Amino acid sequence: YKRFYVAGALHKLISGVPSWKVSALFKIPRGTLQSALSSAISHASKLAHFTKELPDYWALSSVFDALVQKLFFAGSPELAQILEIPGIKHARAKQLHKAGYKSLQKLAAAEPILLSSDIEHLTQKQAQKIISSAKIMLQEQADALLDAALQLLEEV
Repeated sequence: YKRFYVAGALHKLISGVPSWKVSALFKIPRGTLQSALSSAISHASKLAHFTKELPDYWALSSVFDALVQKLFFAGSPELAQILEIPGIKHARAKQLHKAGYKSLQKLAAAEPILLSSDIEHLTQKQAQKIISSAKIMLQEQADALLDAALQLLEEV
């Protein structure tokens, strides 16, 4: 029954409930909750890798990859897109989110001067790197969608 209890707490985290609320709701210390989350991420990651190696289980690989992503961003799902940008840590993602840069699209459309003035301790050079990374990521997403659409059209 303890595993089911922990699974319920992890489900709440994945659903976007803040960790302090989950901790209070389930009467679990936040450190214990964080340990359970780290353990779940580790196990899901191992299963994702394992299923990639077995041809019969290829479909499960994407399920476990998605689960790893959800677990990884469970504490702050609103920051998930921003945290995918290389070099962006949690504190900087919070600053960007608070300043209104809540998506890759907003960051890609930003001006370096404006971004550096909106975010404390962010140089224009760093702002330019963030903007460039956001643009590259958006282009990669667009290319992947285009490839998927072309592949679908070829099958018709």
